[in-house]
Amino acid sequence: MQKDDRVSILSVKRIWIDLALTVFSLQVIVFAFLVIRHEVAKGNVLGNAPMDTVQVIVVQLAAAMAVATGTTFMIFQGVDFIMFLTQLYKERVQRKIKEAKAEGKAEGIVEGKAEERELWIDWNNRRLEAEAKGEPFNEDPPVQSSK
Repeated sequence: MQKDDRVSILSVKRIWIDLALTVFSLQVIVFAFLVIRHEVAKGNVLGNAPMDTVQVIVVQLAAAMAVATGTTFMIFQGVDFIMFLTQLYKERVQRKIKEAKAEGKAEGIVEGKAEERELWIDWNNRRLEAEAKGEPFNEDPPVQSSK
């Protein structure tokens, strides 16, 4: 199994299932504590209708589990969506960097050829000038002098 595989419960990535179940459990436990505390404060637990109180607690916890399932799903799908957007952004940036490198390389090649051509033109002009004056021209060509 891969870390990006999904578990059917809540459609959460496998690597996050433990955290998702922990978040879900904490929500239910907190709500159960609040419901039981509320029922005890009302005085129904020790009163004449303890079964009614248990029934209220069970019904409230069922609703709490539905809400906890929904919020857990939204939290982890939100995180997943943010990670998806981040990945798209990274890919876009990488593509732009790659394009910029290719463009820079092409510009560098063009500029390098222009500089080399200018070196040859300057060298040839000096050679022709020396030849016209009848002077010896012992300067190496640009390719040989740059080595």
